[in-house]
Amino acid sequence: MDAMVHVRIHGHSMWPTYEDQQIVPFRKTGAEENVPAGTVVLAQHPLKPDVKVVKRVRHVTDDGRLFLEGDQPDPLGTEDSHNFGPIQPSAVLAIAIDGQE
Repeated sequence: MDAMVHVRIHGHSMWPTYEDQQIVPFRKTGAEENVPAGTVVLAQHPLKPDVKVVKRVRHVTDDGRLFLEGDQPDPLGTEDSHNFGPIQPSAVLAIAIDGQE
């Protein structure tokens, strides 16, 4: 059985999908798991080793990296791949159980 983790959302970057302080179930991923566009992931922030982010995979780049975005319609309301660039798939720690478009 896949390992589960429950994540408390902090902030409004994933609104309206998730509310601040909402607890969301995630399924831990394996290193080689394919993560398609539209999937909500828990990922290691590429520039801040002590920070994890919950974002949606908007697209997969030609070299296989994942471009992440928050669901927040205000482009200044989220820190995502617009700020830190696409991430390696190995940075994905878990996939939201209900976070597919």
